[in-house]
Amino acid sequence: RVVYAFEDKQWKVSKQFDIENNKIKAQFRIINKIQSSSLEDLNFVLLKFDHNKIEDKTSRNAMLDEVSILEGKKVFRKGVANKFGPKDNRVEKGSAGWFGFRDHFHAIVVKPEFETKQYENEVVSENVLSMNVKPKQAEESYNFTLIAGNQDIQWFKGYGQEFYKIVVFSNWWILDWPAKAVYYTVPFLHSICKSWGFSIILVSLLIYGITYPLTKQSMSAMKKMQLVQPKVAALQKRYKDDPAKLNSEMIDLYRREGVNPFGGCLPFLLQMPVFIALYQALWRSYYFQGKSFLWIKDLSQPDRLMSLPFSIPFLGSDLNILPIMMGIVMFIQQMITSKNMVVTDETQAMQQKMMKYIFPFFIGFIFYKFASGLSLYFTVFYALSAWAQWKVSKSK
Repeated sequence: RVVYAFEDKQWKVSKQFDIENNKIKAQFRIINKIQSSSLEDLNFVLLKFDHNKIEDKTSRNAMLDEVSILEGKKVFRKGVANKFGPKDNRVEKGSAGWFGFRDHFHAIVVKPEFETKQYENEVVSENVLSMNVKPKQAEESYNFTLIAGNQDIQWFKGYGQEFYKIVVFSNWWILDWPAKAVYYTVPFLHSICKSWGFSIILVSLLIYGITYPLTKQSMSAMKKMQLVQPKVAALQKRYKDDPAKLNSEMIDLYRREGVNPFGGCLPFLLQMPVFIALYQALWRSYYFQGKSFLWIKDLSQPDRLMSLPFSIPFLGSDLNILPIMMGIVMFIQQMITSKNMVVTDETQAMQQKMMKYIFPFFIGFIFYKFASGLSLYFTVFYALSAWAQWKVSKSK
């Protein structure tokens, strides 16, 4: 227990904190010896987020900072909470369940144990946001409950009060549900194989197996489209001055050949929510912190095989192998794809060349400073995709 006290001719104030592991019970006692009515406009600052105090302000992880308020059964969230403007000022009448903040891996929740008449997000400056509440009635004592720890959903559930709602991977259920499925599956696999890195590989194999029918359908549809490209080009040349006739002839061609022009895109679009969810789940999962695998010292950080004696612009001086491997795997996949493509014009040839060379480089660059656990998952996944592409290319 920690107690702070102050007293003069007008005020008697005490702050008492009872600390038990990750839970703090706070009690504020405020007594006005002269005129108690002056407490009617009392305002408590529950949380103040000061981005000026963060050491690495350029970190991509700062994009994960978020402030939130439980309003009834729903949670109001302000994401990318590292810069604030006038539009972030928010004043609401009534009472809220709790107020929270979370970063990459950790979260803190504060619950006022009294009824409030108003709560707000107050922008103090571009980098500072204050979360305040005003009590509905002036009292001598005000109690608060504070919980802080890793973003462990089950752990927060143990404290009740719907504290667990601070942990989400997306505001859209179609993304949050598969992300939470991965969030729970990885520790389960770890309990069996006892390796966090190998658990990520197993999840990659599992997800690829689940989505393989869609992947195969997409690749087969794209292959069929490529086989009819010479006929499509011939029709475009023959009916270039008659768009209506061209459209009719192409529909007939696709029907005869059994080709769905959207067959290659639709399965991919159906998989997109899963990929986005996986990205969020693996990026935010706290249990990768400090966990090693092969040469990787920390799966929550870039793999950092070695430090270079020089610095590369935008990339730094660390040599991260996994993003490079991912780029190579994607290049191989693009090479396999391009061998099965029928190029009918210069524009298509240029697009194919860009996909072959620029896209793998772009992916490697984007992932270069991401967590190695995330890069490990997608490297394995793209390697499986390249194998599937090769298999489809060999089929008749």
